[in-house]
Amino acid sequence: MNIFEFARVKEKQAEDIYQKLADTAFSEGIRSIFLKLAEAENKHFSILLKMEEAEKVEVSNSDILYYAKETLLKMKTREEKFKAATSQTQIYQSALAQEAESEKFYREHSEKASDSRQKNIFLILAQEEHHHYSTLENIIDFLTFPATHPEDAEFRTPEE
Repeated sequence: MNIFEFARVKEKQAEDIYQKLADTAFSEGIRSIFLKLAEAENKHFSILLKMEEAEKVEVSNSDILYYAKETLLKMKTREEKFKAATSQTQIYQSALAQEAESEKFYREHSEKASDSRQKNIFLILAQEEHHHYSTLENIIDFLTFPATHPEDAEFRTPEE
């Protein structure tokens, strides 16, 4: 198995994970973020396939991080309840670790690439995986904030 096949397998696994997370998401906002992440992983798969076939590859930066932050902000503004979702944070932590591994993988292979075009694409993919990592980190922080910061939880003392 060459590097491109290996990377495509990883991207397909990530896409499947995000699709499953979207299917079990507790809110439409979180579901939409996971669907965008699955779509991004599918796009990475296509990029790697074109790279292997030595086709010209166009890579544009994803807006996933911005989209996720905006979606979470809207959810926070609506004061949605997340009790059911906090039990899924371990699953999200696992996906977070996978994104960190993918970013490392692409950065290492960008250093090894002899073709400057491939090197650049690997760096872009590493940056994309970093955005996915940040997106998951934001979701986890959003879900666990009341538990880790009880002073900012929804209840307030009468004098506030």
